[in-house]
Amino acid sequence: MLSKKWVIVSVAAVVLSGTSIMAFAKANPIKVMLNGTEFVTEIAPQKMNDQIMLSVQDLAHIFGKRVSFDNKQNAVHVNNKSQMLVAETEDHTVQITGDQGEMGIVEHLELKTPEFSRAIPGINVDNPTYAPVIISADVDGDGQKEWIIILTTGYGTGVYESKVFVVNAITGKEIPVEDAKTLFLKQFNGQFSEKGASLNISDKDFVIPPTKIQTDASNRFTHPSVGSIIQYDVEGDLLKATTAVQLSPTEFVGDVTIEYSFKNGVLQGNTVDFTLYPEYKS
Repeated sequence: MLSKKWVIVSVAAVVLSGTSIMAFAKANPIKVMLNGTEFVTEIAPQKMNDQIMLSVQDLAHIFGKRVSFDNKQNAVHVNNKSQMLVAETEDHTVQITGDQGEMGIVEHLELKTPEFSRAIPGINVDNPTYAPVIISADVDGDGQKEWIIILTTGYGTGVYESKVFVVNAITGKEIPVEDAKTLFLKQFNGQFSEKGASLNISDKDFVIPPTKIQTDASNRFTHPSVGSIIQYDVEGDLLKATTAVQLSPTEFVGDVTIEYSFKNGVLQGNTVDFTLYPEYKS
């Protein structure tokens, strides 16, 4: 019984000691000076046994590292922010690297293949779910494969922004691609009226009856719109871009798809197709 009481007293003493240390630390916070300027940490530094304890996140920020936690492996990964691997092909022969930037982006992207290395203009969001996509296809019809890189530059409620980059797989020379958003805006016009939502897409008219529209008039856009959500894809050797037709940030009524063809050294928008979702057909 005496031994148990002693254990209890010892634990109590440790708890009280810890409480005293924490109280002292709060009253006398340890400052972290980074190149002469105070760095405000997320968790206050602690001094224990003549050792200064800092959180992994704060240390990573100070030393320019990137920290992530793997739930499956129950492990903390600390990696360089500079030229980290952000995407690669299944055989690992083609890779995209980049630098960790601010505000959740990866910048200074670089495409590395067995034949060449070159910069990729633009950024990609720092989210593994939206990592760059690397595709090999003959999209210009010359009988040789190109590398098609699809970047995700932003996303959110009712918004998905992407960019496509195409290069010759041997030389690394860029093949210009017409901007999809510009193409979509040229092909689309829409307005609301008593008859519902009127859409004109590539000189074809479509009408969505008022009874089919789910969003209240007060929550709709000023007029039906396209361009907030744009996705690039390759089917076979055909480059495509698709945008959603929206009546509000959360109501989508159909998809407009543009197929690209190679002409005069540029991948240009060619055919336009609109698919109205079944629930909106009159």
